[in-house]
Amino acid sequence: MRNKKIEWNINLVREFISQWQDFGNFLHLPPDRDISPEDEQKFMEMKSMIARRCQVLQESLEQGFLAESKILDILSQSPELKQILTQPMHAKKLQNDWHAAYISLNKLLGSLEAKKAELARVSRFGFSFRNFVRHPLTTLVFLIAVIMLFYALLASFLTPEKISALKDKIPFLSGESTGDTEQQE
Repeated sequence: MRNKKIEWNINLVREFISQWQDFGNFLHLPPDRDISPEDEQKFMEMKSMIARRCQVLQESLEQGFLAESKILDILSQSPELKQILTQPMHAKKLQNDWHAAYISLNKLLGSLEAKKAELARVSRFGFSFRNFVRHPLTTLVFLIAVIMLFYALLASFLTPEKISALKDKIPFLSGESTGDTEQQE
């Protein structure tokens, strides 16, 4: 069975991971690289796009977006690309935090893909049949059908000859009262 929302979320997370990798490329630039105003502009646009996408993921994912706080912390600790690259300790910390968030994102993607695979194993007929069987009205109809089948089988088994033979052997079937039942009343 297909779930369009899960497929949508998988695509969102994949796109986000791709953007997150692009952001990581900025963090891994060599410290001696000259940073142009265009590079700073691209870096700022990348941060803005990631922040917006974080919000989209947070609202779209049912289980929540646990990596959001890590990602937003990294973005807030990255004011300018030039500043990051001139501070090796700060750059290393951001790279480590980026990597932890990257792992969380891939874990989220794996979880969504597992849900998709689980749903793929369930056929639409099987899903509909299960919902049909679990409905209380279906249970009631089934019980009535079983009772009617039992009655039909019993009626076909008990012919008039067999009933009169049983009445002779079992007194309470004949409708005659015995002395014991009269004494109890």
